[in-house]
Amino acid sequence: MKYRRSERALFSAVGDDILALHVERGLCFGMKEVSARVWDLLAEPHSAEQLCDSLLDEYSVDAETCRSDITQLLAEMEAEGLVERVG
Repeated sequence: MKYRRSERALFSAVGDDILALHVERGLCFGMKEVSARVWDLLAEPHSAEQLCDSLLDEYSVDAETCRSDITQLLAEMEAEGLVERVG
């Protein structure tokens, strides 16, 4: 399963952070560091495994923690309408 940014979410970079707005819901979300990096990667469809592979190369985290955290983050982003599943 792969995920990508929802076309219904608008976003803007603010320094190293990301502000995303779900237009239909009128909700604003702030993303810092790792979540902002995940958002950047989701410009193209990625699976949770692919996201972890990229993050493991960039951050000091063990694979099990990365998988757990990414799975949770993707679920939260999907629930808020920021990302959607593809293929």
